[in-house]
Amino acid sequence: MVYSQEIASFMDQPDVITHVALVKPKQGLFIDEITSLLVICTPISVLLIGVAHENQVGVDGRSRKDIKLYATDLTISTEIEMSSVVGTSEGRIFMCGQQDGNLYEFHYQAKESWFGKRVQLVNHSVGGVQSLLPRFAASGTEGETIFSALIYVDIHASFFQERIVSIVSDKKRNCFYTLTSRNAISVYTPAGDKAIQHIQTLSSLYKTAQEKAPGSPALTPQSFQIVNIHVVDPSESRAGIQLIALTTNGVRLYFAPSIGYGYSFNSNSATTSSLRPLQIVHVRLPPLNLIHPDEQAKLYRPTSSTYGGPSIHPQPTSRPYICSSLDDSCYADGLTVATQPGDVDGTDYTLCLAPDLTRIGNIGQLNLPQQPQQSPFGSNYNQYNNPGVTNRPPLTEYATLITIPGRTWAMASITKKPIETPAGTPMPSTINELASEFSEFPNQFMLLTNVGLTFLMKRRAVDYLKAVLEELQSEGNVQPIIEFRDRQVLYPSLTTSH
Repeated sequence: MVYSQEIASFMDQPDVITHVALVKPKQGLFIDEITSLLVICTPISVLLIGVAHENQVGVDGRSRKDIKLYATDLTISTEIEMSSVVGTSEGRIFMCGQQDGNLYEFHYQAKESWFGKRVQLVNHSVGGVQSLLPRFAASGTEGETIFSALIYVDIHASFFQERIVSIVSDKKRNCFYTLTSRNAISVYTPAGDKAIQHIQTLSSLYKTAQEKAPGSPALTPQSFQIVNIHVVDPSESRAGIQLIALTTNGVRLYFAPSIGYGYSFNSNSATTSSLRPLQIVHVRLPPLNLIHPDEQAKLYRPTSSTYGGPSIHPQPTSRPYICSSLDDSCYADGLTVATQPGDVDGTDYTLCLAPDLTRIGNIGQLNLPQQPQQSPFGSNYNQYNNPGVTNRPPLTEYATLITIPGRTWAMASITKKPIETPAGTPMPSTINELASEFSEFPNQFMLLTNVGLTFLMKRRAVDYLKAVLEELQSEGNVQPIIEFRDRQVLYPSLTTSH
């Protein structure tokens, strides 16, 4: 693990590490210094490592954090390789099996007892009767062994067809979601000790999406495969959006709770007792104006002569680029980053999507140039959000495609320290970066590839202004200032380290 200039290592693990996750520990089981647990999965075991960090003052007088790793002896052998590990706010750990696609819980406690071991791997997908069936028993006749094996394979055939491939945790709503290989999304909430409660399973999502976006060429049975689901923070959406699903070709499905009597959308209602069944409320189609990264270098800046006047945008010389094989994604504060293999072996194309805050805020005020917009699929969400509002501003966003070196293994957003507001002052939406660009760091994403780390930074209006002023000072070019005057543009900033 790397934090600042310090490197902490754990060498007592001889097996190949296939998955890692950082989760919150259960209270009272570890020393106070341990604030997180590192879950390490190998093909044959799962183990926990305690993580502690404390503030230290370096030789240069600057404050830094020192990382320490603690062996916990909490480990268990398994015949199934585990992946997609998530943790809850109470310290429970859930994961899915790579081979069988079942939902597991890594249960641990302080001491062994008559009623449970110190470490257990609980299979929440298997019922009591199935758990009693023999698994290729070594004793008995050959006929009995084959018969038992056939029963086991037949009962589990359906599980292999509908296997869990991903789990995400919603700590603020005290629930978690699972995604299966056949595009089914289930909602669970932790119940008693070693127990969970199934809230809902959303299936037939392709049919529902078609109803929201009838006739869209982006929605076909061949291309409709959900690759990731992402939790939306309660403070981010005033309309109650709770979950976003992304398909391989860039279609986004937005889920929110069904309307119920006496239920309103606010952060205070995001508790276990207020969980409502989810439904698709909006379908966002892939961007129409994506330009191939090789073609972006040929574009030139638009010209404009009057404030708010129409700009002449260069037309791309090639057809718009269509994403078709997105395989990983990340979401934070209204920003979406997704990757797919590039045209050149060993590179990735990264799709970056962000709301156009300036255009959204100035709709109807300035004569801004029109951008190609999608059909308002899911427009009934206007009534869902506010029955009295029929002219809700359309969502406009920036979309760009950039090339990064290497193939992406994992990605995550870099956590920002939340701004402090006086008591009684309403917090601005986390999507509205214009309200916090002078008090917060920009949103950043970290991508781990086979050649190093790639950092993507969301360039805000103040960052773009700084860049155009520096260009004006160094090159005397006034065109960027005119461009910034007309509207503020998103340009993802990319740096790479190895």
